[in-house]
Amino acid sequence: MAAKRSVFLDALSLLALLGVVGANFLGLYYPDVITQQGVAHRIFYLHVPLAWVALYAPLLAALSGILYLVRRRAVFDIISLSATRISLVFSITVVISGALWARVEWGTYWNPLDSRLNSFLVLFLILVGYFLLRGMIDAEERRATVGALIAIFSALASVLTWFAIRLVEPDTHPQSVLGSMAPDIRFTFWMGVLAYHLFFFALLYRLYLHEIITRKLRSDL
Repeated sequence: MAAKRSVFLDALSLLALLGVVGANFLGLYYPDVITQQGVAHRIFYLHVPLAWVALYAPLLAALSGILYLVRRRAVFDIISLSATRISLVFSITVVISGALWARVEWGTYWNPLDSRLNSFLVLFLILVGYFLLRGMIDAEERRATVGALIAIFSALASVLTWFAIRLVEPDTHPQSVLGSMAPDIRFTFWMGVLAYHLFFFALLYRLYLHEIITRKLRSDL
């Protein structure tokens, strides 16, 4: 069973790695550059797929957190913790890539009037707070409970971030263009989305197994 699990994980990780490399290569060289944005437009193929994963991961973390509060099984806390770790890392890359795009498009790394940027910053700070609070609690069950509650809160912030550019008018952030993409842009975009979601699940599985092993070793000491 362990051997089959290892083969599956290795295959998933390899597929995710090849997918991310291929998607980034496509983003850099395949689609035509949007004239209004120039080369900075290519950040879109990295920035948006990463943002999607960073916004979806808190939903999985919250669902696992709710299951933990109901069932009190450590496995749900482990899934919630693993998903939140990935969301935090991906959020950092989203903030950095977004700032780079903003510097080219707006002439500044941060526009304090942009609702999507500000709402994403709130989500990022909540994720940071998640780990700060967990690190301050020694009792494992209490730590998991607090983590579950913050995970639910971060999911609400994630939903708010997703709808920010649709609920706030006027807004400086680029609006959704999913229905009006040119074929080359659409293909490259969805390849990036698929690749980074595979990357997410590969990371989630690895972090899940790592946390299980860590807790088992800790309990044996």
